[in-house]
Amino acid sequence: MTKGVILPTQSREWRQTFPNSTRVNLTDGVVIIFSDAHWWPGTRTPAHEALLLLIERMKPKVVIANGDLVDGASTNRHDPHGWAERPTVKEEIETVDAHLHEIKLASPKGARFIWNIGNHDLNFERRLATRVPEFAGMPMVRLEDHFDGWEMQWKTEINDCTVVKHRYHNGIHAAYNNALKSGKTIVTGHLHRLAVTPWVDYNGKRWGVDTGTLANPNGPQFEYGEDNPKPHCSGFAVLTYKNGFLLPPELVEVINGRAYFRGEVIYE
Repeated sequence: MTKGVILPTQSREWRQTFPNSTRVNLTDGVVIIFSDAHWWPGTRTPAHEALLLLIERMKPKVVIANGDLVDGASTNRHDPHGWAERPTVKEEIETVDAHLHEIKLASPKGARFIWNIGNHDLNFERRLATRVPEFAGMPMVRLEDHFDGWEMQWKTEINDCTVVKHRYHNGIHAAYNNALKSGKTIVTGHLHRLAVTPWVDYNGKRWGVDTGTLANPNGPQFEYGEDNPKPHCSGFAVLTYKNGFLLPPELVEVINGRAYFRGEVIYE
């Protein structure tokens, strides 16, 4: 005879804020990856214009927005610098939606659109979850509710050789440490530096890629930098796959208002 109290086992499916990962299987084709747009109303940059032009030209199979599309100027956890004007949440969401629509219009039919969540993107749901938690489950309180057709998660895996996510290691050697410690080519944003760092070991060659920023590094979004010199660069990355293997990653970089790719000015 069993003694004591028998408690029934209950299973519950716990929901994360975003899924962990999505996968892309690509034999041949191009993936264009941009990040840290920090889009503000009424502003356009050479990097943004170059992105649209290169999407039209290269017809990527996948476009990945690698985090921090929404700046969250009025919803972040930092106090404002005096009386500087900041866009409202409505203005930011409408601006991001308009720019993402432009990207879709420039893309080929059948392209896949992926958004890896960045720390600034989280400001939208974080503010609602902390200030009005009783609104959980209501329409339009999640970031994904506002952007149709974009897959949202923390990271994207391409074939078995590439990981794309908003951030991993920090510091001046971040791209090197990312490639070294992930064991794969890894593409990140967050630091705005725009760089390709190779690494070789007995597993072969791989790269740490920093996708820079689609914004103007001296824009109003970054006033917190107090106009100090910084290694931030405007641009984005282009990955090309042949027979499932990644060729050396390429960068589009804005220099003195001109966007360069493979030695050619593609926008000025």
